[in-house]
Amino acid sequence: MTVGRRRARARAPRALVLVAAALAATAACSAAGDGPGGGPAGRSAAGGPSAAAPSATAAGRISLPIDRFTLTADESYAVERAKVLLTNECLRGFGLDYRVPESPPPTAEPSRRYGIADREAARDRGYHLPASTGRSGAPAAEPTETQAVVLLGTTRAGEPRSTTADGRPIPPGGCYGEAETRLDGGARPESDIAAASAVDTDSYKQSLEDPTVTAVFHSWSACMERHGHHYESPIASVGDKAFDTAEPTPRERAVALADVGCKTETGLLQTWTAAESAIQTRMIGEKSAVLDRLTAFQKRKITTAREAIARLGR
Repeated sequence: MTVGRRRARARAPRALVLVAAALAATAACSAAGDGPGGGPAGRSAAGGPSAAAPSATAAGRISLPIDRFTLTADESYAVERAKVLLTNECLRGFGLDYRVPESPPPTAEPSRRYGIADREAARDRGYHLPASTGRSGAPAAEPTETQAVVLLGTTRAGEPRSTTADGRPIPPGGCYGEAETRLDGGARPESDIAAASAVDTDSYKQSLEDPTVTAVFHSWSACMERHGHHYESPIASVGDKAFDTAEPTPRERAVALADVGCKTETGLLQTWTAAESAIQTRMIGEKSAVLDRLTAFQKRKITTAREAIARLGR
């Protein structure tokens, strides 16, 4: 999931949230957890880690040591697809005709962990994120009250239900909860997941204080000055409130293009990646036993997901 500027979403009934999540399921859901972020419509900020960084320092692709302990995009999509398939299998077992719809594989986007690095994106959209393509076709049907109870184990009002109206037991969390439990193979190792997420988040914060990073920020800032833009760091440029607009302005595009060019000129991405990689390597060494347990959990989960897809997918 790209970290940073996102559109605010109104609260919705839990059943509708599930349907929307299934429609928009993306490979950005990794076991290391999402990084911090948030902000106005459609822009992506440097200033927080990405849940699943890609693989190199060119064109916005970043590879860091913690990536070994997160699911790949393909693996995350497999888990999400298997979850939908298992949920629908459970619904069929209750004799219900409601189905959670599957989503197509998501389109990969360059990481913006260190801000924008794609010249074409900067030229076209400035710092704004690409518009969400969503799912084509008619909107998904909303489950009825009876279907929602079996789907989630609660009423629309959020009241838990353990049996159907005719007395059949509903699994904890409904069919969706059962699917998650089957994929997890038991209790989810929340503390191990939190440990990986902490490495992902804390290493980013510590990298901002690294002398090599602060030095390359200074070089980047001097480069931007030569282009007529006054910012102390890439975090400051993407955070410029003047760019909090529905659509990118010509000035925003110009700043973003200069930003990408100055990152290239100063070697900022390579320097920042090297500094944070060193920090992460140290942190991972301190938590190796915990992270090895997480890896074993992930491997089991992926195996279970692929088995479910082989059995239920068409």
